[in-house]
Amino acid sequence: MSYPKNLLKDLYWSFSIGAITDENDFITEFETYHKNIILAKKMPFKWTDIAFDFPKIEIQYLKYNEEEEDYDEPDKILEANNGKNFSYKELLFKIHQECVSLENDDRCYFEGLIYSGSEEDGVPTYFVVTGS
Repeated sequence: MSYPKNLLKDLYWSFSIGAITDENDFITEFETYHKNIILAKKMPFKWTDIAFDFPKIEIQYLKYNEEEEDYDEPDKILEANNGKNFSYKELLFKIHQECVSLENDDRCYFEGLIYSGSEEDGVPTYFVVTGS
């Protein structure tokens, strides 16, 4: 399959916001944060637009493990609710739900996804790019 190399690039978000359990609250928080960073009035996408046109995606990210003084590489397969594809709303919310554990890390700022070049059983793996 041919998967996009980059996803959700040039979107601004911080996992330091903490846990958000409601999608509508997430959208409000995301829009406020993103607009404050880029000082723009409009989002660069519509929440209902398709962000990833495949039914599953595996995400992997780095999480500092203080006990071992090293990084862990948690991963999670996300599945589209409709079994076909992810809207921006669904994909970003699910990424936040998985990566909220980064809320106290130095590298808690979301910078998009990069395709790893690998897939297993038709599920591509993307690295969550984070910065400080």
